Amino acid sequence: MLMIGVGTSGCRIASRIADDFDGSIRNLLCDTDATTGQLDGDFVLLGGNRLSGRGSGGDIVAARMAVEESIAALDPELEGVRIAVIVTSLGGGTGGGATLEILKRLSQRNIPSIVFATTPFAFEGDDRQRKARSVMGMIEDAASTSFFLPLDRLTVASDNMKQAFDQAVSTLAQGITLFWRLLKTPGYIRLDAERLRHVLSRAGRGRFAAVEASGPDRAARALDALLTNESLSSGTTTIRAILCGVLAGDDLRLTEISTLANGIRKAFGETAQFELATVNDEATFSGRISAVVMLFEFSKVDESATKARKIQSVLSPGAKSRGRFQNSESTLWHGENMDEPTYLRKSISLDL
Repeated sequence: MLMIGVGTSGCRIASRIADDFDGSIRNLLCDTDATTGQLDGDFVLLGGNRLSGRGSGGDIVAARMAVEESIAALDPELEGVRIAVIVTSLGGGTGGGATLEILKRLSQRNIPSIVFATTPFAFEGDDRQRKARSVMGMIEDAASTSFFLPLDRLTVASDNMKQAFDQAVSTLAQGITLFWRLLKTPGYIRLDAERLRHVLSRAGRGRFAAVEASGPDRAARALDALLTNESLSSGTTTIRAILCGVLAGDDLRLTEISTLANGIRKAFGETAQFELATVNDEATFSGRISAVVMLFEFSKVDESATKARKIQSVLSPGAKSRGRFQNSESTLWHGENMDEPTYLRKSISLDL
């Protein structure tokens, strides 16, 4: 497995997670800003010829065009990779634009991709929120599995900036590192690498939550925390599949696994595909239990939106799609490509 940080914020989060997980996660950082290379992890500068390492300036179109020119630089890093976990932040330029191009490359190489994407704080304004929304559908279409996580929800317990960032990273880390933990320190109930790859390769859009509890009734308390967690209860679509990881020390009991498994299935989908695995890590979880639950939804197909996105992929800037205008700069205004039809720029679904 390979973790790929995309964009400045995505790279910061990915680098922090890799450092906290004792360096056993292979980590690749990809950005249009050369200063990101100062972080820990292998680094690939995207669009160096076009942007000169100065970043995309919040322009999604510029980021996509730049990354198209240098995407081949990722190929050596992808040799032998079976699953790629992408960490990115939407609302700027590189996070949205570069993530799409990287997902296309992964798909060409038949590598399942799991995207963890944060979306902007509400106070960051409508423009950044709109930029995030404009690429979410395309990321969902291109990725094998995708999680979109509002920063307002990830930092709800803290008002201090440093503590808020630490909390957001910690929450993301619990979901992202589950895959590595399931394979590195498996318990008695195992989910082997190929089974995990099979589940994630067709999971679709998801939600996840992670909780911890200790004491004699820790399983029941963990279950209650999951059932009331806003991240799991906020969806309205039918759950197609559930992945549950139970992390504990040597004192994990069968009755605790039963309490969690039965409660989760009853609450979120008794007919859904259910995959359960345990992690045995005495050094980290002695005396306490942690449960990470991922819910994967049935996606209601909006045919008009799908057709619009296909049209957008054809009309999106790039040497192969701009015909005789391939050497001309796009007409950009406040980060939008004015050469694109309004319904594409505003992500408006048409009755096609």
